[in-house]
Amino acid sequence: MLSSIQQFFKRHQRKFIIGSAIFGGIVLITRYTQYRIREWQQREIRAILERAKKQQHFEHLEKTCDQMTKSLALNIRNTIIKELDGQTIINQLKHGSANKIALWNELKVIAVTRSAVIIYAYTMLVTFLRIQINVISGYMYQNQIAENNVEEYDVRAKYLQLSAYFIHDGVQKLCNLMKSKVEQVTFAISLDNKLTLRDLEQIYWAITSSIFADNLNDPIKNFTSYAISATQQAKKLTNGNNETSVYSNIIDQTLDLLESDEVQNLTQRNIRSGFVSLIDRISEYFDIASKTKNGISYSETSSQDDPNEAVNNGTSEFLDINKSTLPMAKIIPIIIGQIPDNPVIRDASADLLEYLMSNNDIKMLGANIYEAFSCKTYA
Repeated sequence: MLSSIQQFFKRHQRKFIIGSAIFGGIVLITRYTQYRIREWQQREIRAILERAKKQQHFEHLEKTCDQMTKSLALNIRNTIIKELDGQTIINQLKHGSANKIALWNELKVIAVTRSAVIIYAYTMLVTFLRIQINVISGYMYQNQIAENNVEEYDVRAKYLQLSAYFIHDGVQKLCNLMKSKVEQVTFAISLDNKLTLRDLEQIYWAITSSIFADNLNDPIKNFTSYAISATQQAKKLTNGNNETSVYSNIIDQTLDLLESDEVQNLTQRNIRSGFVSLIDRISEYFDIASKTKNGISYSETSSQDDPNEAVNNGTSEFLDINKSTLPMAKIIPIIIGQIPDNPVIRDASADLLEYLMSNNDIKMLGANIYEAFSCKTYA
């Protein structure tokens, strides 16, 4: 019987060899496949955890960005109110100044300038901060992953201090530019000129067009000169010995972003939206004629003595808002009321800031910057 078994194996030796090879190959392939599947699963788990960690980090910096924006926006507002002080003029008018017409014309410039500067300054602030915080946060995240020996705190503190220049010097520069443009556009508009809402809208568009045509001073085309000091930019160009390579790289990237078409076009769009919102708020006052609306009344005789009283006039009569007119003397306090000296709930500046902070395009810009910088490696 043993010999018959041996004969059987000899006759089918080749089959056994081939079968064993196939079986062994299947076992090896199965084990290798299982190994690769486990490896893939581990990579996926690590990737999921990494995405969750990055998402948590990003959500935290979004809250930080909003908090910083609100705080710095208040500082900017105070700077603008100080630079474009209308209350002093109003007090002089209340006390019966002899230069009533001159004061009203000055107040006209202040009112229009203040409302325009707020729109430009807030839009630039939100855009600049969104870029800044996402750049440095992306860098910090990548630096944490790579465990680079870089003085992270010093780089972060120095970088975030860049916004201080815009809040003070940049906004003052913006106020001066805007005031000169407003004076040019409104010079020929007298206090008794009756304006439609469309006329007022054209005044604002004329101001923005004049700024856009000024290639040397346009705050959007020259975003970097308003946001970052010339000294800091000079350091970037000379690559001074006091600047770390990481900090210099981050400054370079920030300047490139501020000068990019994407950022400038986005900023221009949001500025236009800001002016549209302002005109919409003012339009509420153009559907009134002579009677009281919401307990407020205009007075032809007192409007030039007290600008605050000039806001007070209304009507229950329906008028076509596109045909309604108001004298410039009555429009001035309406515009001033949109940006009062002391911030109030839902004033024009508060609504604008809320709109900009929740703007999806700005958020997407920040997310893209964060994603790009969190994947970079800095030397």
